[in-house]
Amino acid sequence: MKEFLYAIGQKTGRAPVIRKLGAIGPGMEQTPVLWNGELWLVESMAPDEICSRQYIRVRHEATGRVCAPFGADYYFASAYAEGDTLYVFASSRFDDRPLTMYQSENAAEWHDPRGGHQIRMFFTKDLTEWKSRDALTVPERRLWNTSVCRGDSGYVMAIEMSACPGREDPAIGDPFTCFFARSDDLMQWELMPDACAYTPERYNACPALRWANGWYYMICLERLPCARYAPYIYRTKDFDAWEVGFHNPIMMFGDDDRKVKPGCTLSPGERELLETGLNINCSDLDLCEDRGKTRIFYANGDQMTYSFLCEAEYDGPLDEFLAAFFA
Repeated sequence: MKEFLYAIGQKTGRAPVIRKLGAIGPGMEQTPVLWNGELWLVESMAPDEICSRQYIRVRHEATGRVCAPFGADYYFASAYAEGDTLYVFASSRFDDRPLTMYQSENAAEWHDPRGGHQIRMFFTKDLTEWKSRDALTVPERRLWNTSVCRGDSGYVMAIEMSACPGREDPAIGDPFTCFFARSDDLMQWELMPDACAYTPERYNACPALRWANGWYYMICLERLPCARYAPYIYRTKDFDAWEVGFHNPIMMFGDDDRKVKPGCTLSPGERELLETGLNINCSDLDLCEDRGKTRIFYANGDQMTYSFLCEAEYDGPLDEFLAAFFA
């Protein structure tokens, strides 16, 4: 893996202007997708009164209409649409032990039952009848967030992976690294070599992968000093040589993450948490083009005890937005 940061005396243009619109509501894991000409949010849901296990739902962004839950015991859902079909990819559970990572300051006591060994693909034409099939199984690693796009030679999936407890894995960084798989038809997937992974040198999580004008662009969460997190953008043509965008991180957490998007409603308790909670994070960013604008969704919060799904936008198409970080 080769990585280009910048040259001595590098000249650049101005960074793309991202306008933060505010918090939509509690949440974190989601993917916006334009399907049949309308914007939908594919959301990973924790157990609640609707379903006693983690599950997935699809929500119409404009009306709030929600489809019936599906994908019980799967989480970290991502989405891809082609023609009249919506595809959702999600990772399995690792085990049935309870989630404890939010209940202690001692990291040695944390346990997350998500992030299993399998990626499953769910697909539908009507949000009512869902079919599914296994996409990938990697017994020796844990699989978390994914992202799928179509490039110039088929489909590529980015997969956030970590090592299994007690197992050394020199291909994986601290603690997440993004690996890749290819497919010719969205049905049969094959992992690419570990040498293509990006990047074991740093914390690299929750990928959003897109293809535009000969480049694969990937946005991932990086860990900054003093336990802060922000999204960075990179690009590659061959999954060997990578360029890091000149205008990074693409967004930073701040007080503009604490406002409520006009038209959205939070309870008094949610508003108080939004206004006073420790905000060190712009994580799980995902994006799509909608009516000539780039719609951006991300999570604020402290990476542990709370987060709100927030929205931002760039006043221009997606390919322009992605390329501008390298100009």
